[in-house]
Amino acid sequence: MTLQAPAPIPVEASQEPALLRPPPEAELVQAGKLSMGQLAQAHRDRLETGKQVLDIIVDRGWISAEEVAELRAAYGIETPAPPAMQAAPEPSPETGAVPPAARYTIAIRLTNGDLITAGETEGSDKAAALGHAVVADLTKEDGEWPFFGGRYINPETIVSVDLLPEDSQS
Repeated sequence: MTLQAPAPIPVEASQEPALLRPPPEAELVQAGKLSMGQLAQAHRDRLETGKQVLDIIVDRGWISAEEVAELRAAYGIETPAPPAMQAAPEPSPETGAVPPAARYTIAIRLTNGDLITAGETEGSDKAAALGHAVVADLTKEDGEWPFFGGRYINPETIVSVDLLPEDSQS
């Protein structure tokens, strides 16, 4: 028995390199319509909710829906369809109600003991992802102080980023 290699499949590739563009929200920052702090908050919200950054920016009222629609059109991005509402499954009598996912607060601990809330989410996986995003925001070496909880934080005063389950907070 002899094995033969399959015939090669012709691939049509463009000779021109693909143009790399920054994400559309970067254009809003460059135009001065959105601050880096607002963009960082929108990305944290994206991790918590799963919504698109542009939708979060509109929901928070930072940019009008019309401006975002124009930006989406310029980038060739289709407006996402609203998510279909799904009915919550009925708990079966033998298993009882499904317990809700644990709620977490992501907090920045300072040298003076203050805790600054950087975000909240449900579930340990989302909390860990949001914690990583906060750490990434805090460890940027661009010389700017990070903005959380309505204030700028001196990076030298940060002790840790804590993932606090709801039941441990008082």
